[in-house]
Formats: sequence, structure tokens, C-alpha cells
Amino acid sequence: MNFSQLDKFMDNMPYLGFPAAELSVAKDGEIVYRKSVGYSDSQSTKPVTSKDLYWLYSTSKVITCIAAMQLVERGVIALSDPVSKYIPEYANLKVKARDGSLSDAKNTMTVEHLFTMCGGMTYDIGNKILKEAAEATPSTIDMVKAMAKMPLSFEPGTQYQYSLCHDVLGAVVEVASGMKFSEYLKKNLFDPLGVIDMGFRPTEEQKARFSAQYCAENGTGRIFERPIENPYALSNEYDSGGAGLFGTVDDYMKVITPLACGGVSADGYRVLKPETIKMMGENRLNDDCLRTYFSTRLYGYGWGLCGRAHTDPVRSLGRSPVGEFGWDGAAAAYTLIDPVNHVSLFFGTHVFGCQYAYHIIHSTIRDKVYEALEL
Repeated sequence: MNFSQLDKFMDNMPYLGFPAAELSVAKDGEIVYRKSVGYSDSQSTKPVTSKDLYWLYSTSKVITCIAAMQLVERGVIALSDPVSKYIPEYANLKVKARDGSLSDAKNTMTVEHLFTMCGGMTYDIGNKILKEAAEATPSTIDMVKAMAKMPLSFEPGTQYQYSLCHDVLGAVVEVASGMKFSEYLKKNLFDPLGVIDMGFRPTEEQKARFSAQYCAENGTGRIFERPIENPYALSNEYDSGGAGLFGTVDDYMKVITPLACGGVSADGYRVLKPETIKMMGENRLNDDCLRTYFSTRLYGYGWGLCGRAHTDPVRSLGRSPVGEFGWDGAAAAYTLIDPVNHVSLFFGTHVFGCQYAYHIIHSTIRDKVYEALEL
């Protein structure tokens, strides 16, 4: 393995608009590459360390999907189940037409629609309904019930739209398991895997270790510091399955690496079965949904039960195999899980809204990792 080109690329991160960045790569369950570059404070006085914390934003979705698939695997929930089986408010959904008129949804929103972002929901966290609900410091279930009052953009199962679906999925896990979503994660993932610095509500000690957060000015390459807060944390008691977790790079790797190795951690804890993991990396979108999913950064990818799912390396020009899957986050983090070659990686950084990361940085990291591993 020769990581010299990957090293050069990582060393350039501060010049590419990422003041702090970390990358961890595992092969066959062992960390084979670990790099930290830049400074974790905006004054450039604190070099990045493995103790630094980041808001994971939508890379939280990967962990939520793992948790939900555990319950699918155990027969506690089924992909075909109506969401209303767990949250009755989802039995009476409305669909908003282009002219603004509302009608009763004809299709039933299912658990699979939540996984695949085909539920018809939006990502309007500034919606008046949610703002009013948040004023009462609601629980996860309370907030997700409020989401059911927001009109759908289309009939469930007919299109793809990135949305709050995985927040609802986290609530389904909460109801089906009989424990708070955060408690479920702790009992079934974090504690068994030795994860310490990950959760929804950081302590004062943890807040002091957060890397500075920035916002990118796309097109100019400039970045501006922004408050270290998570706009997707809709209330103090809300466990956002879609974007609410924080964590270190090393702890995140503890969760995803078993999925690249048959579902078992290095010390023998089974997270998921191999056949379940295979399902997660397979496209679940029909042609109509694929048309609305398509993005220029996702040529050769569909959407599975855990985010993007690699379907065509010829079309993507990517070095990872069919079945590679994962997702990214609002502050440019990037997750990759490859059950074929037993490769996992996580790129941690804290630059909000950076299109350059999604279109250029992530795919470059992917390919340089595979080049270094000679895969």
C-alpha cells in the first residue's frame, strides 16, 4: 500500500477550503491510514487531533439506517409496514398539488419509503408547524408527529426527494424498540462497539472539543466562520435520526467498519448479517424515482437502504465496486462502506454547504484510497 498521493491530497486540504480535516481508512477491519491536517480553531493555534468533535449532520443517516435494519433483521419492523403502524398520525397525510390545493394521500407511506427518501416529505425545518412544535421542547415522537401535519410534495413511492424521512425512521425505531432513539443507539451500537464520544447532546467538556465550523461561499473558494451549532437539532429533547449526531472520526469508524467486514466488529460483536448489509448497498429506486434522484455528482449510483448505492462503476468512473454505499453530511463529511473489498472510510471536516466537497473532494478521496490499496 502506497498512500503518498493520498497524503499529498490531504496536506492540501487547508488550501482547498477545509481548515481542519481528518481521514481514516480501514481494510479488513484494521486502520491502514489515519491523517489529521490543519487547525481546529479559527485562530490556527490548535492543531487538529483525534479528540476533535464534529457535527455529523447527514452522515447520522447511515447510523440511523443501521439501527433500523437491525430491527428489520430481527422481525420487529418490516420494510412493507405502514409508518402509521408506529406513528398513527401518518395514516392521514395530505398531498399538496402545484396549485397549492391539498388532497388526501392515496398511497400508504411505508417504512421502506422512509429508508429510500420516497415518502414525499420535504426538508423544510423552518416550517411554521415545526417552529411552533419546537417551542414546547418536544420529544422526538412529538416532533415527528408534527411533521405529519406538513403536506407531502407527492404521493409516497412515486418520486425521490431528500427530506426528513430518516428523522421519521429514527422515531419508528424508538416506538418499535420501546426505548428512546438515543438509548437504542447506545445499547445496540455505541456501547458494544466501544463508542464514547458520540451522541445528540454534547456535554460542556465535549463542546470545548468541537472543531470550528465554517460556511462555504461556493464559487469563490472563500469560507466564513459560523457558530458551532446544529440547526437540525429542533429541540433539546429531539433525537434527529437524519442529522442530529456529533462524534469523532475514530468513533464513527467503529460503527461503520463492521459493515465492511461481514457485519462483525473486531471483538466479535455482530452489528448486522452479511445478507442485510448487501441489501443496504443495492438500489431500491424504480425508474420514476431514479429520475428525480439523479444528480451530477451521483452518476452510476442509485439509492439503497443506507444512502447512495454504487450500481455502475463504468458510468461513475469510480474505483469502488458495485455495492459500495454510504452518504455525506451538510458540513462536508463523507462515509464509504465497501463490503466487497472490506474497506471503510470516514472523512471528517466542518465546512457547511460546500458543493466543492460533494462534487470533487469526496470522489477524489474515494479513488485515491482505492489506488493506494491497489484495488
